[in-house]
Amino acid sequence: MEVINFVLANTSTFLFVLIRTGAILFVAPIFGAVNVPMQVKLGLTLLIALIITPLTPFVPMPENILSMAVSLLGEVLIGVLIGLAIKFVIAGIEFAGQIASFQMGIGMATAYDPINSAQVTVLGRMMSILSLLIFLSINGHLMVLMALQKSFEVIPPYGFHLSAGLMDGFVNFSKEIFILAVKFSAPVVAILVFINVAFGIMARTVPQINMFVIGYAVTILVGFVMILISMPVFETSVITVFEDMWQGVFNLIKVM
Repeated sequence: MEVINFVLANTSTFLFVLIRTGAILFVAPIFGAVNVPMQVKLGLTLLIALIITPLTPFVPMPENILSMAVSLLGEVLIGVLIGLAIKFVIAGIEFAGQIASFQMGIGMATAYDPINSAQVTVLGRMMSILSLLIFLSINGHLMVLMALQKSFEVIPPYGFHLSAGLMDGFVNFSKEIFILAVKFSAPVVAILVFINVAFGIMARTVPQINMFVIGYAVTILVGFVMILISMPVFETSVITVFEDMWQGVFNLIKVM
């Protein structure tokens, strides 16, 4: 009953907290996955909003519908930008698996990704699962909630504004998809380039050997061996990427 009375007395504050919380949770990894039931998302959004509302300074309700719509749109943009910034990093690692798959010649082997509701290559799906497991192992889900709470400290309701720094920061996050994809797929791509050069030389010197048949099997085998060798470094690299990501997210919040 006390909670209900508090919410009724602070309806405007609770509304803005609820909108921003929902926007982040519906977009961020883990929380916003397609296979997470809608009831769970809504219940978690409501619970977190009830917890954060007492920690947020009271804000009055906008004077008219237009002001209210603009203010709520700002809250949605805050949540979506933070959620997408986190999601871009995992998407980059998944994209690295897809690049490696096509380089190895197994790009046609796809699997359904229930998190993003899309078809991805098998290696891309594997990279996505590994990155999400590492994300959970370093309490990334709690860091999402910390970023949410930090956003209310830095950006009060009605406080969102578009700026050149915000656009630059968001563009930097979006280009990380391609940078991370190249970095994490580099070991496989590099070794397979040398393998293909070697096969090209052998095809010219010993034309009797069918390099297409041999090369296909060797390329897949070498690719998987290289992935296996790079796995110990993969975890450390992903953790480092996530640590840098949180610093970038907090910087993004400051320029909002």
